[in-house]
Amino acid sequence: NTTNRGAHPKTIMQQLKASWWFVTCFAAVYGQNWVQIPGGLKHVSASVNYIWGVNAADQIYRCPNPCSGEWVQIPGGLKQIDAGDMEVWGVNSNDDIFKRKVDGSGLWTQLPGKLKHVSASGNGYIWGVNSNDDIFKCKKPCTGGWIHVSGKLKQIDGGYDRVYGVNSNNDIFTLPVDGSGSWRHIPGKLKHVSASGTHSVFGTGPDDTIWRCRKPCVGEWEKINGALKQCDATINGLYGVNSGDNIFRSALGL
Repeated sequence: NTTNRGAHPKTIMQQLKASWWFVTCFAAVYGQNWVQIPGGLKHVSASVNYIWGVNAADQIYRCPNPCSGEWVQIPGGLKQIDAGDMEVWGVNSNDDIFKRKVDGSGLWTQLPGKLKHVSASGNGYIWGVNSNDDIFKCKKPCTGGWIHVSGKLKQIDGGYDRVYGVNSNNDIFTLPVDGSGSWRHIPGKLKHVSASGTHSVFGTGPDDTIWRCRKPCVGEWEKINGALKQCDATINGLYGVNSGDNIFRSALGL
């Protein structure tokens, strides 16, 4: 490239500064300011004060929020985990269900039942789905009194007012968080959905694209730059992991 041959160093620096300013502003406006966090996780969950996750070996880790890589390993083994304000819940490779205090203190308590995916972030309720995609809810503080809810979902996540989930066809549905009423279909396709953002629902598509929809969400999905296989939102950030189990955080307008 001969275009800038002989250009004054000051001119080059001005161009670089202008480019940096443009990229920085573009990222700030469109929420593309992803920061990689040291470590490797296959599944991550964000709460107000703590980030929890599990790795490919089902080892469990906790990090203060906002997390910059200060992971502490927690005894036990889980394939999926979800943190609420007071408790963290998870399921192991045998679909057994466990919970403990969200700060990591105490011991794991096993709950009756079998679930392949559990959500602790629902306002007043724990939600989950089993290996048959059957849906269950349990009123907090849940001790195992699971109530079957109609429908079929492979993954589910509770928010303040509503619970959101996706089925085996990656179709998206929502229901009041207490389980009343009927499921409402939301246009779009997601393989994983997060309902715990303050103002938005987040999700990842079958091709690892990232999407945001303003609550209560009727299908007006906005694409976010990047690629994640799973994500989870809290009041001050969106956390996610990609196909290589790398961990990322973005301070989006949630």
